[in-house]
Amino acid sequence: MSNKEKYKKAFSVLNSSCDFTLEEKRMNRIKRENTHRNLLVAAAVMFVVLAGSGTAYAADIGGIRETVQMWIHGEQTDVTINDESIEYVDGDGNKQVETGVSVDPENGERPLTGEEIAEEKVNEVDVDKTDDGKMILYFHDKQFDITDNIANNNCKFHVVADDGEIYVELDIDSNGDFSITTYPRAELFTNYVELK
Repeated sequence: MSNKEKYKKAFSVLNSSCDFTLEEKRMNRIKRENTHRNLLVAAAVMFVVLAGSGTAYAADIGGIRETVQMWIHGEQTDVTINDESIEYVDGDGNKQVETGVSVDPENGERPLTGEEIAEEKVNEVDVDKTDDGKMILYFHDKQFDITDNIANNNCKFHVVADDGEIYVELDIDSNGDFSITTYPRAELFTNYVELK
C-alpha cells in the first residue's frame, strides 16, 4: 500500500465541520455582495460625472457665460453674462435679454460685450410709474417714492445706496413720459433732493 492510500484510509474516517462549510459560503456571499455594491457605486459616480459635464457643456454652447447677482429694480437678480448680451428673469417672471451698441466716431458701431452691458447695468437708475400713479425710483438696493417731488417740479436727486451714489435728473414731457440722465458728481448740477 502506498503512502497516498495510507493517508486516504487514515483520514477517511474524519468529517469536516459543518460550521466550516457554512462560514465559507457566508464569506463568498459577502464578497459577491460587496463586489456588486462597489460596481453600483462606481456606476452612480460615473453617471453623475457624465451628466454634470454634459449639462455644463450644453449650458455653454453659445460661448463663455458667467452668472452674477446684480440689483435690478431694487431686487438682487441672477444675471447671466454672455459674449454680447446679458440675460435675467424680471420681477414678473419674464426672461429679459439686453444688448447694446457702442458708437465710436473713428471705428463706427460695434456690439457691446456682456461685461460692458453689465457695468452699465450696475449703476443704472430705473423709474417706474405704478398703476396707482406713483413714481418709484430704483437704484441698487433702494427704492424711493418720488411722486411728491415730481409734483413740486423737483426732478433732480442725489441717490445714496449702501454700495454707491449717483446724481439723477428726470426730464418729463407733456405726455408724462420721462427720460433719465445720470451724473457721477454733484458739480455737474445743483438744487437736488437727497434720497437716502
